[in-house]
Amino acid sequence: MEHLISYLKKNEQTTLNDILNHFNNKEEVTNILKKLKEDYKIGWTNDNKIYYIDEKFKIGSIRINDKGFGFVKNYNNLEEDFFVAPNSLNGCITSDEVIYTIEKESDDRTKANIEGISSRVKTSLVGELVKSKCGRFIDLIPSEQGFKNYRIVMINQKDFRLKPDLILKVKILDVRDKKLFVKIQKIIGNSNKAVDRIISIAYEFNIKPDFNPLVLRQADEVAVPINYNDYEIKRRLKDSIIDKCLVTIDGEDSKDLDDAIYVEKTLTGYKLFVAIADVSYYVRPFTELDNSALFKGNSVYLANKVIPMLPEKLSNGVCSLNPNEEKLCMVAEILFDNNGKVVNKKVYESIMISKARLTYKEVNSIFEGQNPNNRNGEVLEMLENAKELHLAIEKERISRGSIEFEISEPKIILDKEFNVVNIIKRSRGISEKLIENFMVSANEAVATIIFQKEYPLIYRNHDIPKEDSLKEWYASLKALGINAKMNELEKLNPKKIQSALKEIELQVKDETEREVINITLLRFMEKAEYGLDNIGHFGLASDCYTHFTSPIRRYSDLLVHRYLKQYLVEKDFKENKLKNNEKFISKASNIINETERNAVSAEREVNKVCMCEYMKDKVNIEYSGVISAVLKFGIFVQLSNCVEGLVHISELKDYVYDTEKSIMINKNNNTLRLGQIIKIRVKNADVKKRVIDFELVG
Repeated sequence: MEHLISYLKKNEQTTLNDILNHFNNKEEVTNILKKLKEDYKIGWTNDNKIYYIDEKFKIGSIRINDKGFGFVKNYNNLEEDFFVAPNSLNGCITSDEVIYTIEKESDDRTKANIEGISSRVKTSLVGELVKSKCGRFIDLIPSEQGFKNYRIVMINQKDFRLKPDLILKVKILDVRDKKLFVKIQKIIGNSNKAVDRIISIAYEFNIKPDFNPLVLRQADEVAVPINYNDYEIKRRLKDSIIDKCLVTIDGEDSKDLDDAIYVEKTLTGYKLFVAIADVSYYVRPFTELDNSALFKGNSVYLANKVIPMLPEKLSNGVCSLNPNEEKLCMVAEILFDNNGKVVNKKVYESIMISKARLTYKEVNSIFEGQNPNNRNGEVLEMLENAKELHLAIEKERISRGSIEFEISEPKIILDKEFNVVNIIKRSRGISEKLIENFMVSANEAVATIIFQKEYPLIYRNHDIPKEDSLKEWYASLKALGINAKMNELEKLNPKKIQSALKEIELQVKDETEREVINITLLRFMEKAEYGLDNIGHFGLASDCYTHFTSPIRRYSDLLVHRYLKQYLVEKDFKENKLKNNEKFISKASNIINETERNAVSAEREVNKVCMCEYMKDKVNIEYSGVISAVLKFGIFVQLSNCVEGLVHISELKDYVYDTEKSIMINKNNNTLRLGQIIKIRVKNADVKKRVIDFELVG
């Protein structure tokens, strides 16, 4: 390894052939090069040119906009972002992993030149067919902005009956002279159908909505009744919790019921049972079913359409904790004192029966003194215990610095044809917060147990904000007239953020204004990710955190269940197995971090489409809204139903952007600032471009 690194340092740009001719063990050298590529230490192009990544050559991901220029982000320093001119792209397309050099220009600015393509990340596109300007041809218009400058050449166009409005998925074959050569893979549907638009967005983010036949067949084979002669079933009978009054609490439309809860009082506090569907019993390693789940990574929820991680025979059937059915489960049993502090905890395999399928709405009604479905006394008493424990846990979490504030989310209501009929703000009552607190407690307990034993586990990490980010956030608060009441040193302490949020609550009386100000914090926070090394979860003020509670819809949780069984039940600590676990966790983390990002992006884009569809017949209607962002090119305004639109700078007449204060100001000293309530008129809603335009009223 050292000799190879030394060679690469001397020969920053070389070829695979030259390297293999220089060293004897070709197989070993090739494997080391592959590892160096994975770690972004080298760039390795398709024509086997190899670049050593250091001072001269950098490696990163490029994003190209619809104007034809791009920005490349350095993989080894994510804060570095360099402009790339159209004539410096060197045949790359948006999202490519590229090798680049940095060039200083005369005015002290820098730009990047693309030297080669290390990996073509984007291998397919989704687009819509439209008539060409002359009316004689059909053109494919990609949904992604970064591809709109290319002429798309469909090499197998004659094999399909194509017409305008069809949505296609195509495979990228080659890029030459602003032409993108593609092969049609699939006709997804018609752009005039809402459901087809939703599915097309899934494909756009590489989310496959279906399963291959082998995966479905394996799901059918394992989705069988519990076999009590099976040793893996017998061993859990001693820890059966069938007698406990466990209930599930979910949304009204939920069918994949992952978790059930039961709370009982003790002499000194409470005992919480969090029972989680034992998916790992049915989905075994190295099967096609498991491989499919890994590369799906998670279930995806697009408006009211679910793209499940597992086939429905499992997700809605044998694994789902449906009421009055015996189910296999993993249990986190946690003992709390009266102040909501954890006293003891354990995890084990079990069997359970859910005594009731409750909804958030129903439980919130029960907490308000109603009983719409005439639940029996045992269920009602258990829920009262659960509420008491939840309030104690919540108080304890806030005291240790957990960041707590509400974020409004849209609830999109569609009819049977997937047309948007309404958009409302999603409500969150005590029951939603209760389940969240119990799941966080279970996740934390499981992570702590394994971390203390020093066995490999996949952790859910959330790093502390960077000092520069904290400074910028506090500066933005000051510009809004909010006094955080801290000295400069305290402002650099991430644990003081909760105190700042408290000051926002005290100083900003309007709830809507307060919410958009709080949300600005998210822009300065790091993103949560999965990984092998535990670095804690900053947002939850947790030293140790994982995901254990949703194995039906998250692969990370399924993996955690497997390791819990290996370490705590089977007590298998063979060195080679632990090393293999480490390798697989690293691999799986990379995959599911990517699938999670794709899911979040797809959900965001579907929301945009649905909002545009909902607002398109509301042009010229006036609304009150809150300014949710102030940027150089305009202001974003959010309505009470979470619909957001842009008032472009061209609509703001004599307003100019004040960079220092992040406000818009005009010659009369009128200002437009974050959190301000203003009146707007709907100017335009474009479903295909996924944009809503507003104009200022008055």
